[in-house]
Amino acid sequence: MSVTKKTSLKTISTRTLTRVIVGAAVLLLVAVGVFGGYYYWDRYTFAGDKSPLELDIEHLESAIREDPQNPETRVALAQYYLGKGLYKDALAQAGQVLNAFPDNDGALLVAGIAHVRLNDMEPAIKNLEQFVAARKDQPMANVDTTLEAAYYFLGESYLNQNRPEEAIPNLEGALTITPTDADALYKLGMAYQTTGRAEAALEKYHKAVRLVPDFVEAYTGMIASYSSLNQPSYVAYARGMQAFSLQDFNTAQTHLEAATEALPDFAPAFLGLGLTYEKIDMQYEALQTLERAIELNPNDFAAQQAYARIQAVIDGQNIQ
Repeated sequence: MSVTKKTSLKTISTRTLTRVIVGAAVLLLVAVGVFGGYYYWDRYTFAGDKSPLELDIEHLESAIREDPQNPETRVALAQYYLGKGLYKDALAQAGQVLNAFPDNDGALLVAGIAHVRLNDMEPAIKNLEQFVAARKDQPMANVDTTLEAAYYFLGESYLNQNRPEEAIPNLEGALTITPTDADALYKLGMAYQTTGRAEAALEKYHKAVRLVPDFVEAYTGMIASYSSLNQPSYVAYARGMQAFSLQDFNTAQTHLEAATEALPDFAPAFLGLGLTYEKIDMQYEALQTLERAIELNPNDFAAQQAYARIQAVIDGQNIQ
């Protein structure tokens, strides 16, 4: 059934937005009722009972059958379908709303993300550009996490279409709102790399791995960028960290030992080698290597944390 246009529409509100890039969907939690649903399920249901998400989907589907003209309910159901990875179903519900209310921002965002997940980039870009245009000049735009998501997926869509120059401002927009978005940093690095700006790409890749130390794709990007700059010692570092992230610690050791020998003042290589030694039970070597990492970068929390952890292991062994 279609949605009949009404004289006024209360925009559906979004309380929480979670984006997981590798193999997962964006989950949009509708403001009203979600917390209560989880609270009830946690306190009063037993193993084997349906989750709050499943219960809310059933409730919304029932509500639409009772009132098929309600756009707010359709947007809410589209959000839940998106969270479950049912992208075609999400798109169908969002489409019903957009047919009657072309400016509904909740439906635009759901439709845009669903199109991205279905690898249908042209309509994704159209929906997401419209959403961004409607939200970017709002008073709270600089803390709008839904706007951040739209910027991110818009940047990803342009990258998928081999349009990196158009991806860059959108990914930068996402990072203006959430500077610690490692995925956006990685995608922005890819965009810079594709446009021949290897040094700018490397800056973003390094920021990404400081947030997510085992970010394999970011190290892969580093390999390409350092290779284009003809910096083999840094390539060895990136290959070592790529291997470390893949838990191939022997290969990581080989590359990172070469990197630390060639780059005696490059703290990240010493941190990576120290962590690798820890994994292969070379605790004393790990401690010495991490000491050098801290000497080079006294403010490196990851190195300090690893050093303290390994020191505690060694102290415990000495007591026994």
